[in-house]
Amino acid sequence: MYYPILRGKLNELLALRELASLSIDKKFCPVIEPVKGTFAPLFRTIRELNDKEITPLILMNPTVGDLAGNSLCVINEFKKEQGIRFIPAIAVKNTLEEVDNLINEFQDAEYALFLLDGLSTTTLEYSQKAHLTFISSTTAPNLINRLSNVVLYDSFFKKQKRNADYPDESPFSSLHSYYKDIKNVIGFGDYTILSDEYSENGGPAYVVTIHMTYINADKFDEAFVRHYSSENDSDTPANPGKKFIEALEKFIIEKESKEISFVETSGSDQFQKIYDSEHFPGLGQVKKLSIMHHIETINDYLLSK
Repeated sequence: MYYPILRGKLNELLALRELASLSIDKKFCPVIEPVKGTFAPLFRTIRELNDKEITPLILMNPTVGDLAGNSLCVINEFKKEQGIRFIPAIAVKNTLEEVDNLINEFQDAEYALFLLDGLSTTTLEYSQKAHLTFISSTTAPNLINRLSNVVLYDSFFKKQKRNADYPDESPFSSLHSYYKDIKNVIGFGDYTILSDEYSENGGPAYVVTIHMTYINADKFDEAFVRHYSSENDSDTPANPGKKFIEALEKFIIEKESKEISFVETSGSDQFQKIYDSEHFPGLGQVKKLSIMHHIETINDYLLSK
C-alpha cells in the first residue's frame, strides 16, 4: 500500500478529492497533516475519501502550519465532526507524554505512530501496539525486525531554492519496487513532488517549473522526476501565465515524443487540456495536477505488479 503524505492546504486537498473520484483501483491511502485553522475543507475531503472506501490517516498533533503544537484544537474539532472515518496518527518527535495523552483520547480506536526521529527503546512499546508505524526508509533492518506493520517513508523530492536551479531530471526513489522484500514492511510513503519542508506560500514566480514523475523500466523501475521550466530570462515575477505555458509546452512536446514513459493519468490529461485551451489556471492548480500525476503513477505501478 502507498501512503502519500500531504499537508491540509487547499490544492493538496483538492488533489485528493479528484483522485478519490477516479474510476481506478486505489492502492493508496493518504496521510494528511492539518495545517489550517479552517477545518471545513479537510472534513469535506475526508467525507469524499470515505465515500470511495478510503479511510485516511490524520496527524492529530501537527508539527507545522497554523496548528503546530495545538493538538487539543485538532482533537476537539474532530470530536465535534460526526460521521467521518479516519485513523488518528501521532507524530513522535520529543516528548512521549503527548503520545500518552493522544492515545488516551482515542482509547478504542486504532492509531498509527509517525516517527520523526527514528526508533528508540522508549517508543518501541508504543509502536508494537500501533496499527501502523511510519519510520524512515533509512532505518536499520535490525530495528525494523522489532516492529510490525511498518510503513517506510522519506522526503525524496530534491527541492531547489529557486525554480531556475532544477535540472532536467532528478532521481526520486525505488522504494515502491522493493518495500515488500523487507520483513515486517507492509507499505511505503513519500511527500509526492513536494518535500517535507513546509512553506505557507510559494515565492514569486521568476521561473515556473512543472514537476512530472515517471518510472524508468530500464533502470529497475526507479522513479524519476522531470522538471520543465520556463526560460530563465526574466528578473521579474510578472506574467506567470506566459511562463507557465512555456514550461507546459516543454512537457507536452516530450510527452508526445514518447521518449519518456509517462503513464497516462488524469493529471497529465488535464495538463493537455490546459495546453490545448491556452489557459493559465494558477500556480496552485499546477501543483495540484503534478501531485495527482505522481500519486496516479505510483498507483499504476502497484496495480501492474
